[in-house]
Amino acid sequence: MTLLNQSTESPVDPNFESRLIEALQPIRGMALAQSIHQLINSGIYQIIEASPTSVEDIAKALKMEPSRVAGFFRYLANEDIVSLEDDVATLTAKGGGLRDFRPWYELLVGGYANTFGQITQTMSQQAYATRDGAMVGLGSCGISQYDALPLVRQLLMDAPVSPAEIVDIGCGSGDFLVDLAKDYPGVTAVGVDPYAPVDKQTGSLVFHQASAVDFVRALEADGGSADWADKLFVGAFLLQEILEQQGRATIIEMVRTILRHGAYFAVVEVDHRPTDPSVMRHGLGQAYYNPYYLLHILTEQRLETTDFWLDLFDEAGATVVSQRTVNPKVDSTGLEFGCLLKKEVR
Repeated sequence: MTLLNQSTESPVDPNFESRLIEALQPIRGMALAQSIHQLINSGIYQIIEASPTSVEDIAKALKMEPSRVAGFFRYLANEDIVSLEDDVATLTAKGGGLRDFRPWYELLVGGYANTFGQITQTMSQQAYATRDGAMVGLGSCGISQYDALPLVRQLLMDAPVSPAEIVDIGCGSGDFLVDLAKDYPGVTAVGVDPYAPVDKQTGSLVFHQASAVDFVRALEADGGSADWADKLFVGAFLLQEILEQQGRATIIEMVRTILRHGAYFAVVEVDHRPTDPSVMRHGLGQAYYNPYYLLHILTEQRLETTDFWLDLFDEAGATVVSQRTVNPKVDSTGLEFGCLLKKEVR
């Protein structure tokens, strides 16, 4: 006899739903990271930060489709980034607190979102993953306001001279250089980068769209054996690029060229310690440095240890005048470090 009510379904794991929720958190994070980045960079954030604004007025101001803007806000409201009442959008406390962290989204989402989409493709071929260089420069300069810029300022307190010219040979968007130059009234500021904003030049602020190595070579060729004692060179997160793209010998040549003419060279880099649990179990180690280390494996950049860089500086004939790390209130991992270099006196 057939039992008509007998269930033919497979047994269901009683923990399936909770496991599913946990498994989907990275996908939730992916959508949220993209949404926050585009909320800020589209101009929407700035509008509702100024005052609560209707969906219709936001759509009109930014030439967007109102129904899609409304849907975007409904999503953000469910993530507690905005509140939406009577089609009027307001930033929540959580949403308002994102203001300070825009540069991290510009760097990791704007600059490298496509990079992470090329992980297996890049592991299967010799070509590097692509990135948005302009966004990388913008995000990096923004983050530097919190870490690299104060770090360089601390290093320069150990320099016995005040520069007449600051040369940032990896200036990105140029914001880092502009802020640093404010510390030295009357200084000439020169920014060098393939993505340098040449349209922002003034009388004392000059930009060149060029590679650091080519610029230093050309500067030496034009000046011959001229004294560069009044120049301060800055290279923040630059040597990692040159190392992968042109090799150790090229960096040594560039450092020697800068120093042998009497200039100081302030360098900022990141210690490479992805297998060190003392930093990788740190909150910032997991939230920032773990993806940061990954993207450097995929792109045309190469991180190295602090000891590697100190050995390279020694080989280049440099004396480390000062060595510091970032303010621990900003980053207590100690991974980001800076060195002020001058020519070794033998």
